[in-house]
Amino acid sequence: MSEAPSQKTPNARSKHLRSRLLRSRFLSWLANLPPIAKLTDVLLRAKLIKPQVDRAPGPPKTKAERIAAIGLEATLQGITEDVVEALGYVGAMMATYKAGDTLPVRAFYVDPDIATLEKIRQWEAQITKIAGEPISITDPGIARVYVNWEKYKDNLSVKAAKAKEPVISDELYDLFTPIAPLASRAAVKSIQKALGIQQVIAVPFFLKTFTGDESNLELVGNLFAAKGGKISERDTSILQAFARQAAAAIETERQRLQIEAAQALVFSMQAGMQDEDYILGQIAKGVVSDLGYAGAMVATYEMDGSLPARALYVAPNIATKEQIRRWEDRISGFAGEQVSITDPDIARVFMHKDEYKDNLSVKAAQAQEPVVSDELYDLFTPIAPPASKSAVLGIQQALDIKQVIAVPFFLGTLTDGKPGQELIGNLFAATRSRSFTSGEIGLLKTFGQQAAAGIRNARLYRKAEERRQTAEIFGTMAFSAAASVHTLRNHIGAFRGHFELLGMEQLAPELRKQLLAYNPRIHARLEEAADILDKLHKPWRRTADNRLVDVNFYLDRAIDEIIVDINAIQTLENIQVQVELSDDLPQVKTSPDMLTEALKVLIRNALEAIRKKGQGGKLEIKSCLDDDSFIKVSIRDTGTGIRPENVSKIYEMRWISKKEGLGFGLFWTKDYIEGIGGSISVQSEWEEGTTFQVSLPAEQVGTT
Repeated sequence: MSEAPSQKTPNARSKHLRSRLLRSRFLSWLANLPPIAKLTDVLLRAKLIKPQVDRAPGPPKTKAERIAAIGLEATLQGITEDVVEALGYVGAMMATYKAGDTLPVRAFYVDPDIATLEKIRQWEAQITKIAGEPISITDPGIARVYVNWEKYKDNLSVKAAKAKEPVISDELYDLFTPIAPLASRAAVKSIQKALGIQQVIAVPFFLKTFTGDESNLELVGNLFAAKGGKISERDTSILQAFARQAAAAIETERQRLQIEAAQALVFSMQAGMQDEDYILGQIAKGVVSDLGYAGAMVATYEMDGSLPARALYVAPNIATKEQIRRWEDRISGFAGEQVSITDPDIARVFMHKDEYKDNLSVKAAQAQEPVVSDELYDLFTPIAPPASKSAVLGIQQALDIKQVIAVPFFLGTLTDGKPGQELIGNLFAATRSRSFTSGEIGLLKTFGQQAAAGIRNARLYRKAEERRQTAEIFGTMAFSAAASVHTLRNHIGAFRGHFELLGMEQLAPELRKQLLAYNPRIHARLEEAADILDKLHKPWRRTADNRLVDVNFYLDRAIDEIIVDINAIQTLENIQVQVELSDDLPQVKTSPDMLTEALKVLIRNALEAIRKKGQGGKLEIKSCLDDDSFIKVSIRDTGTGIRPENVSKIYEMRWISKKEGLGFGLFWTKDYIEGIGGSISVQSEWEEGTTFQVSLPAEQVGTT
């Protein structure tokens, strides 16, 4: 899963050995020997204590200046300054909780009469040089602890976070372990003495969240303070008040972030309002790029009850597309069939099928609220078989994913004056944190609702565009019909005249003979007239003729009308036609003429694809009961197939792959099938063939 580590260079090996040595207990004991500790003390006093001249300008001092500064950083910095300037502490720091269960330092301030920020950075540089790796208490990229990592359990910040109450220590080093190596403990002790620090305190702060009727405390940060004397209960109470101020600022920042994230998402979606796939891709990318998650997916609810994964985005520094494909291939090896999280035809679950009941997406959709799991596998069961569970766990560990969440999103509906909810889809996110916080879930809900609105707008736009194109098509058809009627009238006039002449008794024998010789041409014109009538009969319109129909009966009718004589087509064109229709299928409520026409479109296209390829081929037509509620009709051909770049276009209005036609048949067929609550899908390989799968709802009233 992860790439094999490269061989270390001599310089890298030297740094690694030095780092291990610095963190060893032996060097810690050596550094704490009185002579060495005394020397360290003297040197650090000379280095860190700033003379009372040349004070570097600090951050804004007045409240007005701080109010003028923008954002959470300014608020947190202001709190640390107040702790030092107003309460007389030596120094203060502020850390806030971030995804990945980490507490990075966000604000830092030391009494400038004791030590300047410049001098502190010089000290950081010296320790970094000794350690052979970056050491800092001011850089949030380095100065951070991980709440749930075992190696950080003795850190004062972690102790306070776990205890959910302030924790005091007599050692400054407790605030920086294990960031500062073990061997530097004596040096930190000398710094503590040089700065006149007697005690340090870590004050965790929380936000109250609610899950149902239960309230919880969500860790959002830590306030640290170093004092020249003992820290009293009164000191602790005052610092807790400052910490609550920081918590309130973080809550406000969250609300602002939700608004900004929603606005950014709306603006992004507007750029491709008519493109549903683009919108879904922007949502998945935004969850990762803007909110900092490891990965995200979006699935949409389809009319056949499925939730296919339509968009996937993983942080590029975590996994590339090539790695994801390799993982898919590995899991497919366990399954014995293709398994994918990127192909929506494979990566889909079905809401109402019992085998999918344990899938996280289905659970969330049915519960109508976010559902969280510690197992990545729960997102892919049963698409990935149980045998692949260990492989998925390995991938989860390689990505350092701790939890996944499914957040269903809805649109409000009004049925008979009663408000309701329509499931639109699911948003998924993977985090490296031990758990999702309520604030994170709230933000993901916001993204989900924006996704619902974006999808609705895209679909409305598409429907409007389809109506416009349909109007154009019907205009073309009306013009064509008018021209056909005119031609048909001419044919009928010719027939009438011809037969009137034949009926004349006084007609000379020679002329009668000539007229009879003309019969084949008249016959040809009759065939042309019949063809015109057949074209005019195309039922490109909805009818109210809905009744319970036998799918097999009208499938047979469609086959008869398109193929006419199966034996002849097999003999003359070498096209093998195989028809397998299951007995005792339930009925479907729809217009029989429209059902016949939809099936004819698919059969005709299959036959034309075989003929276009040449040298014969095979056409398979099957029907079966998919489950208790859907009848499946499969039409498979070994014809030319569809080019990969065209598969997504075949249902579009006006799209055609042949010289003749209006590009209306498949568009209308899909619209009709979905209109009665069914679905249609296609699988095709160029030069190999195509399979259309149609699912029809058994004994359901469709929208016709």
